[in-house]
Amino acid sequence: MYKRLLAGVLLSMPLVCAVAPAAAGAPPARDDYAIVASIPGPDGMWDYAAISADERRLYLAQGEHISMLDLGGVNAWTQMGVPEATWHGAVPLESRGLVLGSNGRAHALTLFDARSHALIAAVPTSGGPTSKLSGKMAAFAVLADPDAVVVEPKSGLVAAVNGGSGEIAFVDLDRRAVVGRVQVGGKLEFAVADGNGLVYVNSQTAHDIAVIDARNFKVARRIPLAGCTEPKGLAYDAGTDLLISGCDNGVAKFVVARSGKVVSSRKIGPGADAVMLDPIRHRVFVPSGDAAIMSIFDIEDPAHITLIQELKTEAGVRLGAVDTRTGKVYLPAGTLAPPVPPRPWPSVAPGSFHMLVVGPAARSE
Repeated sequence: MYKRLLAGVLLSMPLVCAVAPAAAGAPPARDDYAIVASIPGPDGMWDYAAISADERRLYLAQGEHISMLDLGGVNAWTQMGVPEATWHGAVPLESRGLVLGSNGRAHALTLFDARSHALIAAVPTSGGPTSKLSGKMAAFAVLADPDAVVVEPKSGLVAAVNGGSGEIAFVDLDRRAVVGRVQVGGKLEFAVADGNGLVYVNSQTAHDIAVIDARNFKVARRIPLAGCTEPKGLAYDAGTDLLISGCDNGVAKFVVARSGKVVSSRKIGPGADAVMLDPIRHRVFVPSGDAAIMSIFDIEDPAHITLIQELKTEAGVRLGAVDTRTGKVYLPAGTLAPPVPPRPWPSVAPGSFHMLVVGPAARSE
């Protein structure tokens, strides 16, 4: 997920934030969005983020730490983790009082107590690098096992995406053990669950969505994404049965999950790495790190998907999370700097990390 950032890191500079109108000369719509705050935070390159709307807390995988932002009004940061980790994802499980972290360096899914931040257990999801990736993808073979993590609600299992080895490991949290594996192949990216026993995962090298049967631990089918190069970010809206996949070549695909039919292909900026869903407001947010914009879509009617806005952000802003309680979107940002070996991805200039907060634009009467 870092290769495009790596290529342009020496040219990446923060840009002035502004709201791009939906059409030239048109008055702003009632639900236009704007950057409403910028919250300084701890140094470090970032990866996936998740929000616990009930606990009012944002979790961010950030290098050697999992950073937590209090959303209750004080904007205070705390951190947790284990020494020499490389965190790719952090997912809160409110009902269990746990936080799941995917530690790529240890090839393990790690469980923390959500209140004390104490380490509870680490479950290995692979025995180490087993990737057969080649060419430009070869550098990622040992970096992302596991990467994304998603809870499959019907079984209660956690699907840990071993991105470099092309495998999904299903973890039983009660047994604290891997109970099933699915070899998908290629370089895998983000995954989502539909709540009915299926897990969908983007295949960056096959340019499709693999549909995983979480009960029988097998690939049930594959959904081709014609015209999509290297799909990365993925979201699923249960209300419309829509999958939304963000492609590295500046395209977003809107797909009916049940049928696999692509109902819309929309232009976004290049270098997108996340697709964020607000199911309450029927909004989809796709930040593109290369173009420094975030495309915002209305998906309430799948037959008439609408681009609401292209919001100017900052160079390198490509991931984030939505607070479904407030409708605000949180986007990690910072001044990108050259890699610090042995990590091949960009670093963040000291003192430059901040969290952009996007919300409804203020309107004058």
